[in-house]
Amino acid sequence: MTRTTRTHLRQVVVAAALMALAAVPAAHADLAVQHDSTVVTETAGNGNGIPEPGDTVAVTENVMSVDPDQVFSGVSGTLATSFAGATVSSASSAYADLAFATPVGNASPYSVAMSSTMECGVAVPMTLSLQTSAGPTGVGFDLPTGAAGSFAAYDSAAVPRAIPDGDSLGVSSDLTISGSGGRVKGLRVRIGHITHTYDGDLTLILISPDGRTVKLVGGKGDSGDDFVDTVFDDNAASTIRSTTPAPFTGTFKPAEPLSVLDGAPLSGSWTLKVVDNSSGDIGTVDAWGLNIARAICAPQPSPQPPPPPPPHDCGNGNGAGNSKAKPAKPQHDCPKK
Repeated sequence: MTRTTRTHLRQVVVAAALMALAAVPAAHADLAVQHDSTVVTETAGNGNGIPEPGDTVAVTENVMSVDPDQVFSGVSGTLATSFAGATVSSASSAYADLAFATPVGNASPYSVAMSSTMECGVAVPMTLSLQTSAGPTGVGFDLPTGAAGSFAAYDSAAVPRAIPDGDSLGVSSDLTISGSGGRVKGLRVRIGHITHTYDGDLTLILISPDGRTVKLVGGKGDSGDDFVDTVFDDNAASTIRSTTPAPFTGTFKPAEPLSVLDGAPLSGSWTLKVVDNSSGDIGTVDAWGLNIARAICAPQPSPQPPPPPPPHDCGNGNGAGNSKAKPAKPQHDCPKK
């Protein structure tokens, strides 16, 4: 790795750390340790390898230091959850030293048992409390459940909506999905058409029914006009960059990952918020929609019935030496004499 590459990596990681630390309690704000990734392995359940209600899973939570000037030693972790449908049975593990930008996982897996009555697709909130040579800190992450089903398309009927010029409150266009349940396991956002004469003024934000937010794009396109058939998908090859020409027709990664909405309720009101951050140009939200994959879970195996009781000879004897033994009357009570 060249010096330039290392310097760039350090700048990116430290910038991400500063954003993350702004959201943690002040007592932990001086420890630059953050979540990197989570590995989940089914250890008991239906055997399909997907974390689901009724399963027990082994969890490896990878964390890393984002402090280029400090190595955290003597690290140990304790995993917990406030979610009523999950129980942490193996909660403690040691960690190797945390060096800058190097992910490290717990030495022994944590174990989490999930209730068979919990809803499929729920993202179970977990908290990892870390003790380090520099003091304590905490890392939060979600334990996903379920697999993605087929995508279904939904379109907003709350259009057109005028975008206020230079107004930080912006405009909101709702998309209401009826139904009584289900959780999100995959999401794409379709911007069919936004009319505007200066795309660089605009910020687009998606808000889920439970209030989670994802920034799709902001401040891109300079004086270019409109969004036309723009799709935001975590699996896209690239984001909308400063050099990407409007009207951004195609598929792009959002500025923030849509995967943070996994586990959100599918039914309810979804909102596209569009903010014009500078005065002088106007526009409208003309068409937008969502493609959503519902979380699906396989059933747990049915419990095996207990074996039948052994037959009883009702006092007639069934030994090999009794040639006059009568056949036993299996699996029912003997008659009273």
